[in-house]
Amino acid sequence: MKTKLKYILLILVFFECKKAEKKDSYSEVRKTLEKVLENDQKYRQKAIIDWQKQGSLDKENLEIVTKIIDSLGWLGENKIGHDANLALFLAIQHAYKLETMEKYLPILKEAAKKGNAEKGQAAYLIDRIELLNNRKQIYGTQYSIRENGTAFIENLIDSANVNSRRKSMDLYPLEDYLRKIDSSNNAK
Repeated sequence: MKTKLKYILLILVFFECKKAEKKDSYSEVRKTLEKVLENDQKYRQKAIIDWQKQGSLDKENLEIVTKIIDSLGWLGENKIGHDANLALFLAIQHAYKLETMEKYLPILKEAAKKGNAEKGQAAYLIDRIELLNNRKQIYGTQYSIRENGTAFIENLIDSANVNSRRKSMDLYPLEDYLRKIDSSNNAK
């Protein structure tokens, strides 16, 4: 009986070590993506955004992220952590290249289905793609700011049912979203 227990414990330890080893195998990818996230927000956090500098960083970030996704797939938080996973999304979202966004949208959707990305991220990318294609947005994620600092949503399809669509993507109601944007803009 003690021998069986020893074998069971050895097997459990072996599998735990393998899990830790696999997670550590992404440590360099995680570090790289955490730097991508830092660079993604570097000039966006300023009161006046330096679009030339940010655009250059966005281009570099996109190259890094697309190489990672193309070779490893869309890695989830369980492998690379929250910030690195967020960097994957933001680099694609901020690509401002329609063909790139359209290429990675199905990959993001599949990752969200598997729990490797947030459904809300897919909603943001879908809306951006819709607007860039001169169509109406579906989830109301893309907003503009008036001179007085209040946010508003334009080009929204079927606005009466937007909150049910938002809920299906784990997004909070549009009214709450706009209030949050308004308060962050008025705080500056």
